[in-house]
Amino acid sequence: LTRNWISVNNEALTQRAKKDGNKMTAEGNVFSPLQMVLYPAVSRYADVLLTMENRQNRDEISQLLSMHVLDHVLTSRTRVQRHNRRIKELTASSESQTANADNSTDLLDEGDDRWRDQGYTRPKVLVLFPTRGTCWIFVKQMIRLLGDAAMVDNMDRFDEEYGPPAMSEDGSDDEEEDTARVRRKAILKQKGPEWNELFGDDVNDDDDFKLGMSLTPNVVKSAGKKRRNVAGNADNGSGASGVSVKLFAEFYRSDIILSSPIGLKMVTTKKDDDDEDEETPTDVDFLSSIDICLVTRSDVLLMQNWDHVNGVLDCLNQQPKQISDIDFSRVRNYFLEGQGAHWRQLILVSSFADPHILSTFRRHSKNVEGQLKIKKKIPSDKASICDVMVRVKQVFQRVTCQSVTEVGSSRLRYFSNHVLPKLMRLKQKHTLIYIQSYFDFVAVRNLLLKREVDFVSVTEYARISEVSRGRARFLQGRKDIMLYTGRAHFFLRHKIKGARHLIFFGLPEYPEFYPAVVNMLNEGLSDKVQEEEDDVSRMPMSSLALYSKFDAHQLERIVGTSHCDRLVRGEKTSYMFC
Repeated sequence: LTRNWISVNNEALTQRAKKDGNKMTAEGNVFSPLQMVLYPAVSRYADVLLTMENRQNRDEISQLLSMHVLDHVLTSRTRVQRHNRRIKELTASSESQTANADNSTDLLDEGDDRWRDQGYTRPKVLVLFPTRGTCWIFVKQMIRLLGDAAMVDNMDRFDEEYGPPAMSEDGSDDEEEDTARVRRKAILKQKGPEWNELFGDDVNDDDDFKLGMSLTPNVVKSAGKKRRNVAGNADNGSGASGVSVKLFAEFYRSDIILSSPIGLKMVTTKKDDDDEDEETPTDVDFLSSIDICLVTRSDVLLMQNWDHVNGVLDCLNQQPKQISDIDFSRVRNYFLEGQGAHWRQLILVSSFADPHILSTFRRHSKNVEGQLKIKKKIPSDKASICDVMVRVKQVFQRVTCQSVTEVGSSRLRYFSNHVLPKLMRLKQKHTLIYIQSYFDFVAVRNLLLKREVDFVSVTEYARISEVSRGRARFLQGRKDIMLYTGRAHFFLRHKIKGARHLIFFGLPEYPEFYPAVVNMLNEGLSDKVQEEEDDVSRMPMSSLALYSKFDAHQLERIVGTSHCDRLVRGEKTSYMFC
């Protein structure tokens, strides 16, 4: 790792800088500035909450964390191997009938705790990913850090199941297929590079997977067995010492478990026969000795189902139920005392701070080495609201509520009493209502149905035909209101046409979603269509965002830190940005 780190790290950062069109002069540096801030806390095994990840610094964060995971596993495995050899030597010496037998026996008994070098089970590191594609990138980074010393088993299978999907190259000359392919590329390009890195055609976006990975250091390459080295070539063995990496290893014979939350939940829980909604834990002993728990892309996991992440973290460092194969003389004392959670390092990486993520970190961060929380202040000129290109008055309305449990009901009450009656009185058309939470969507939908309002909805659960039909009716003005959920925008990135009035029923989690949705205003509405409609529909464009004081994290990312303080704590409840 020491030999390969500088070259591999600088190469990865340089490639990312060239890809993004930035200049980087990091040649020869051991760490980048951000890595220099992170490394002291990570290396001393403190809990870390990093909520400033973005597309530009993602590679340097991932490089540092993959190096930390490898360093921990290889150090632990080397220590266990060394102790195994030493105990074997002492045992053989004590059994011999020599004059030094008593001294060897005393040496074996002396300092009994020095042989406690492991946990109940072998897995030491748990890494959670949102998709197979992100897992594939992380594993590739670790193998590159191992360099030519790595002898990897099952690499071809791993590339096939986790790598980019095979693209069909049939060489067809059909003009219709070529036109469809070009149109598909244009649509994907509009969705942005961030979306394409997660869900594009050239990445594996499956979110149900689990993978065991074992590392065995100081292995002598055998001359007769062929394996894949880091360059992807067959290695016949030359007798040199290296690291044996086995992918798709059994969990109990793995050092690192790489999985999605839903994939691990399917293994560790089962449905209760008496109550189908109840889930009971099954075999979670392989998670009893986790030293490092790394949760990557927490913002994406939040969009999937954050309850699965909490369920997995609840299963960590529990006392095992099966003890038949455990050598208790080698188990560390804090595991025996049930204090494994206090010595486990928890690392959460996200692109933004969210109450759910902060609550999980506060609940599961118990490390005796303390915590490190890193967040970024947003200056006003760097806030996402500066990316709004449409000339529209943007009104932010603060909804009064006393506790976080009342946010949803208070926002719905304000919408029902003040916003919806105005829409119905003016018979306002082309109104897009962006709803971040699906639970809020259900509440608003039921309210509109009760008031007999004509509307369509676009959600992440709707069929493609329903979405296409609803978008067409909204654009043509046959439906006055469209409900659009935040998760639908995250996973599908629809470009809604036909909106002239926008209501944010809660602020978006991703700051870039706010200007993206606002910039949709007047999209697809030609001057001819507007002239044919009545005066009410040709009212000036408007944007209204409903928020509460508990939405400070989202608000800060949209308007900036200084404006956020005034909007949350100010005496007024309405603020306008032009």
